[in-house]
Amino acid sequence: MRTAAVLAACAVLAAGAVADDGALLAAPTDLRADGMLAASRGKPIIVLFSLPGCQYCEVVRRNYLAPMARLPHEADRPVVRELELTGTVALPGFRGDKTSGSALANQYGVRVAPTVVMLDRGGNLLAPPLVGGDVAGMYGAYLDRALDEARAKLSAAGPKRAKGGDQ
Repeated sequence: MRTAAVLAACAVLAAGAVADDGALLAAPTDLRADGMLAASRGKPIIVLFSLPGCQYCEVVRRNYLAPMARLPHEADRPVVRELELTGTVALPGFRGDKTSGSALANQYGVRVAPTVVMLDRGGNLLAPPLVGGDVAGMYGAYLDRALDEARAKLSAAGPKRAKGGDQ
């Protein structure tokens, strides 16, 4: 009896873990607000451009970006968002204008899913986009390098940028 209860508990936990793995990252609802939040933390905005059913997108989301979005201390978290590469749902952009996943993908030259971009509060690229998935087991190193470049640019911009010195 006891073994059956333990196995049942393990099955419930495993089912929860599988369901959580498939969870999407938060979609942006207001990029200007996301920019202000990122600036207040001194972090970049990280946007994953994905497509439904994309297995490479799932790996990037689950193994690399979701853990960053769930860091225990809110101040340590970058602002991580996910947009559908071909999405047409309107949302407020970085300057208050209306935009969409498709429009932003065009703006940043994103044509492949997954692609990850690192942005400042004004929506400016802080590092070259990370294009493609983790096929060689090196994605973490590439992501770290892009994050380092983004952080360096944010630091160089200093308090002027954090207080609203974007274009």
